[in-house]
Amino acid sequence: MLLAFGGLSYGPLAAQGICYLEAPTARAALAPGSAYIARIVDARAQRASLGWVSQGDMLPQPATFRAGVRAVFQPFFATYAPGGPGAVPLVLRLTGLEIAETSGRVETAVVGCTADLYAPQPDSTYRQVAHFAQVHEQSNGKLSGNATKRHSANLGELLLDIATVARNQATWLPAGPGFASAFVLAPAAHPQEQLPILQPDVQPRPGIYHSPVEFWTNHPSEPGLPTVEKHPYLNTEWAGDSEIKIYRRLPTNKLAQVTDAWGFCDGQDYYFRRWHHYYRLRRQGPGFIYYGQVGDDPQYSRLANSQALNKTLMMGALVAAASSPSLERRALFTLHLLPGTASLDQAPTLAETPGATSRPTHLFVYRPRGDKGPAVRIRLADDQPAQELAAGDYLTFEPASEQPLRVCLLPATGPAVYLPVTPTAEAPTYLECRVAAELPLRQVKDAVGAAALNRLVK
Repeated sequence: MLLAFGGLSYGPLAAQGICYLEAPTARAALAPGSAYIARIVDARAQRASLGWVSQGDMLPQPATFRAGVRAVFQPFFATYAPGGPGAVPLVLRLTGLEIAETSGRVETAVVGCTADLYAPQPDSTYRQVAHFAQVHEQSNGKLSGNATKRHSANLGELLLDIATVARNQATWLPAGPGFASAFVLAPAAHPQEQLPILQPDVQPRPGIYHSPVEFWTNHPSEPGLPTVEKHPYLNTEWAGDSEIKIYRRLPTNKLAQVTDAWGFCDGQDYYFRRWHHYYRLRRQGPGFIYYGQVGDDPQYSRLANSQALNKTLMMGALVAAASSPSLERRALFTLHLLPGTASLDQAPTLAETPGATSRPTHLFVYRPRGDKGPAVRIRLADDQPAQELAAGDYLTFEPASEQPLRVCLLPATGPAVYLPVTPTAEAPTYLECRVAAELPLRQVKDAVGAAALNRLVK
């Protein structure tokens, strides 16, 4: 499988240079095996870099091998995982590889990798014998340290894990599919190698993820719909988002808050955990983004307090944002699927004065608890499907800013009621629905709508 995903989000600051990684190393070589990796095909969709690394107070730098991935990995396998007499020569088709660094109590080097292993057949075709999908991380266990120095050893352990899978013929796919050599040896991504979570027909499975791999494969290790508690933010900047908590039921039948998950799925949307917050992921292109708090990004927090930043950068937007007093600002983050990490998207976040283009546009349609009658159907725009709205509930929509649209109330009896509105990113648009009123659908002032929603969610 491959990760058809671009590089990290510090591109505008790439003037700091390129970090050339050291070749992977391992403490000891494996004994000669009954199968070995004889050839590597680099089929990654994105080869510009392996990721971005931070060294001290320097800005993130793109990282890569000076000689290229194939030229570095092939000697590693020959040295640390050789084949024995008569060993099966395998082709390793590398479909995804990305490194990252995390900061918390310790600095950690992380690498995510997806690959497929193929064995040659007598008719010159290849049979898939194994699939590899793993996230590996390594830290020095100290409260501080340069995680960049750990990538060499971390990659070495990952490659030994690949070699171990390649050698274990007992776990090979018993009837793996066959492929023409042109398919296996092509140094380009094939559509069917896309991660399952990125497939257009994927059906989200509800449950709790404890690793990025579970998310890639749409297989939560705790299946089933968790108990989700949502409290919508009602201020302008965070309108449309919610503070989210999830709970699991214990054997005692009590609910316990889940704070150790990688993320979860409610059967419709995916959520990613960052520190103590869960954020809803939004599909964008070949990957995911989310809106979180700017202070969640350790790199931003470090740079915001770094004297070196002001000395080395005279970029007004960045310096202005670095001096921003609030780390709770709403900011756009990019999720990096393979290592399962996220980074701040600096382009819209570090603007001196966030404009409408950096904020989503939110439309709320709510129905007070006291409004009598069964649920009615609401169409939030002409091209949107009708949704049910019961008393004491609300609907939300994120249309384009400054674009006129028609919200439609479809009562059980009588003609449809249309209300034309033009939402703007400057503030949420609130519509009140009272089925028996003279105007069953009307726009209300911001303060009135925010207060009404606040009453509904309490």
